[in-house]
Amino acid sequence: MTPLVHLDADAFFASVEQSADPRLRGIPIAVGGRKRGIIASASYQARQLGVYTPMPTQRALQLCPELVVVPGNFEMYEQFSDWIFDMCEDLTPLVERSSIDEGYMDFSGTWNLNQEGLITTVQKLDKEIHSWLKITLSEGMATNKVVSAVASKLHKPNGFLVVPEGSEAEFMGALPLSRMPGIGPKTTEALRSIGARRIEDLTTLGVERLHPFLGKTTDSFLQLARGIDDRRIVLEREPAKSYGQQNTFAQDIGDEEEIIKCLKTMVDDEMIRMRDEGKQARTLNIKIRYTDMEETEISRSLYEPSNLENDFYPFVAPMLKKLWQRRVHLRLAAVRFTRIYDAYEQLEFFDRKRQRLRKLNHVVDQINETYGQYTVQRAYRLGMQIRSGTQHRTPFHP
Repeated sequence: MTPLVHLDADAFFASVEQSADPRLRGIPIAVGGRKRGIIASASYQARQLGVYTPMPTQRALQLCPELVVVPGNFEMYEQFSDWIFDMCEDLTPLVERSSIDEGYMDFSGTWNLNQEGLITTVQKLDKEIHSWLKITLSEGMATNKVVSAVASKLHKPNGFLVVPEGSEAEFMGALPLSRMPGIGPKTTEALRSIGARRIEDLTTLGVERLHPFLGKTTDSFLQLARGIDDRRIVLEREPAKSYGQQNTFAQDIGDEEEIIKCLKTMVDDEMIRMRDEGKQARTLNIKIRYTDMEETEISRSLYEPSNLENDFYPFVAPMLKKLWQRRVHLRLAAVRFTRIYDAYEQLEFFDRKRQRLRKLNHVVDQINETYGQYTVQRAYRLGMQIRSGTQHRTPFHP
């Protein structure tokens, strides 16, 4: 079986900043944090001095007074990400971009390389990326996704670990439970209360003991704990990197306020979905279709990604106004969120309004999940006249 290679850019945001500005190289820097009060990425020089993600910027500066804090430049990060994966695709067409700074390469069907040849190929790619972009990668090579992804993170920065075929269960089992993908700190702590310390303990405890903690995902986690993972490479497709839905109206609509309400409703739904899946987006796309089937689309981007409705609401009305130039009713409206990022906890110490908003959204999400969708809803939804004929949601595959 041809191994998969998981690549993970080291301290990506901070490394890109150091690459772009030679004055920042070799010194402790962090990306974030004065507007939101949070460290989003820290260089390894900063990590050695106790700075980590997520940490309040104020605390980071106390620990490391010489720390240089720079604002995020997400367009630049996206450009560097494209360059990295373009270089990967020069070696094999089977490349999955699982996030802005992580992905998989599958060399099956490309060359008839043995493992030694694959290692040499990956190491050469490392050197080329470091020479050109001045950033480092860490990689894991294994027969499947979960083992290669775990392996890539064990010896950062600039690490490379090969897990031989047949040793997947032994490799996974010996690791501390905190290394298990998909199990967060709270669940890890809860599992420790029933004796789980290492990943192999999950397989010993079994389904009945784990189900109260892992629910319907118990069987899947047990498979991963044994180093078994049959997921294959997901090639780059737009739906795989977006969240969205569209509403085809039962009757054509000419009321601008009702369309705005409809768009905001879809924004709400997708933000809830992103928060639940630990994602956030930077770009909102809106599309409309006229009664004669002509379509038009527009996009706007935030300075930095978010999964809060209120950050995107101000875009909706101006975007619709710019789109809707013809005096013709609409048959369809759609929203789509792109430039998806993993979410990190937002500790907005210097923005009390955002702190309260995030807590409110969390409480509302929990109430609606427990008692039914729209048990608690926003005032603008009251009196909505639009009824959909068909509704379609864009899938997202992390």
